[in-house]
Amino acid sequence: MLVLLFVTLCLSVCSLTTAQTMTGQPRDISTRNSKVWRAAQFAVRDFNHAHNHQPFSYKILSVTSAKVQVVAGINYIMEVQLRRVCKKELTKKCQSTPEELHCSFTVTEIPWQGKRFVYRRNCVPQKHF
Repeated sequence: MLVLLFVTLCLSVCSLTTAQTMTGQPRDISTRNSKVWRAAQFAVRDFNHAHNHQPFSYKILSVTSAKVQVVAGINYIMEVQLRRVCKKELTKKCQSTPEELHCSFTVTEIPWQGKRFVYRRNCVPQKHF
């Protein structure tokens, strides 16, 4: 009976340990990490490039959460607050009302190939209360 209890306990501990370190599972990383910020800046440049026809662009207010995931490369999964800013050359066409966006970005880096791309991008207007 004692042996059965010991085996059950060992299996429970082993399954908990394995679940915490699963390969490919996203894990939290500091929002202040320099690699997270480089990935966020890359994502915002890509976002601004996609909206190049507008008289404004967006800048990072904050990175509110970040995860890193090792796959066939490295995924940086981030929640980012953006604020609209007027482009200097088009200030007269730009509305003065600041707009903020909440964006979810996933940037994939493949360092050994020198590649980086935005895998996922979803932005919605931030509600002001």
